Order: sequence, then C-alpha cells, then structure tokens
Amino acid sequence: MDLVHLGKKDSRLLNLLQQSQQWRRLDARVKQIIPANLRAHFQVACIEDGCLIILAANNMASSRLRMIVPSLLPKIQNLENCITDVRIKVVPKQPAKTRINSLQLGSAAVAGFQRSAERLAHHPELAEALRKLAEKHGKF
Repeated sequence: MDLVHLGKKDSRLLNLLQQSQQWRRLDARVKQIIPANLRAHFQVACIEDGCLIILAANNMASSRLRMIVPSLLPKIQNLENCITDVRIKVVPKQPAKTRINSLQLGSAAVAGFQRSAERLAHHPELAEALRKLAEKHGKF
C-alpha cells in the first residue's frame, strides 16, 4: 500500500505521515548518541514544552539513561534546537502472550502415527518421533 499516494489525496493523512517520519528520524538519531547496549530498551516519545520524553522499557534502562542523559544533553540539543531537557518514563513492554497448543488429534490420527512408527523400524529416529507424537496426543 502506497501511503504517500494516499496522503496526496488527504492532507491530514499526509501530515500524520510526515510527523511519523520525523519522529522515527529523531528516534534513530538519539539512538546513535546513546550507548549501543541501551538502544533496544527505549524509544523517543515526544517533545513537550521543550522536554524530550524518552520511554524506557524497564527500570534498569530507565536508571541507566537517567545517569547518562545529563552528559549527553548537549548532543541531543544539537539534534533539535527546541530541546531544553530530557525526561525518562518507564513504560514496560507487555509480555508476549504464552502460546497454548490447542491442537487435538483424533483417535484415528493417533492410531495412524502408531502404525507408521511400527512400520519405520529402518528409520529409528523418525519412528521414535512418531511414537512420541502419538503418546503426546493419545491422551484426551
């Protein structure tokens, strides 16, 4: 989908696309200044009244950023001249949802795996894998 093409038809969408690009560029430039081991743990959120808001993913990243930001402030100010201060906020990332295997094989499929495992004596690894699969799914 060509968002720029759609943006030409709607000025509000074009404005949003331009702002999004601006924030991504600022985020990338700030990440070039911050030490590499912290880059994955934060993102630039916005600039409020001259204060650059950085969202940290956890307390460790937040405390480390708070320690080093005062020394990096002049470099950050060179990126955007409207920045007068930097504030770090902790916004924990949502944990990934645990996947639940809801696959249930029917008794005919389980029996088929068992029969196949018996016939594959000449391929012991494959036979064992089929036996384990049949055992795992044989309990309803």
